[in-house]
Amino acid sequence: MREAALGQSGEIVAGKLLAALGFIILERNFVCPLGEIDIIAERMGVRYFIEVKTRAGLSFGWPGEAVTYDKQRRLRRLADYHIVAARHPGPVDFGVVEVIYRPADRRYQAWLIDHAF
Repeated sequence: MREAALGQSGEIVAGKLLAALGFIILERNFVCPLGEIDIIAERMGVRYFIEVKTRAGLSFGWPGEAVTYDKQRRLRRLADYHIVAARHPGPVDFGVVEVIYRPADRRYQAWLIDHAF
């Protein structure tokens, strides 16, 4: 599976996982001059900014390991931009959804790292 297709599939799987966990998906692939947020969701009055990382296997490590300090800092700036633009005064949190695609049986596994940073 190509990298772009794998990433898109991972975001679909992540959305299903979040819905099953009680999240309401507000936006997908929010783009602004500072970059992109994969998923913006809400649960119990808290706005979540979620990074989705998808891998085909673990040969390059766990997907969440790719969310470096620089990526976290960038996501915080993007969240600040969105909060101002959306006039959202409420609490916020950051999460990472890790998605592993297993080519052998064409299945996905996904889980949420809540309060990731």
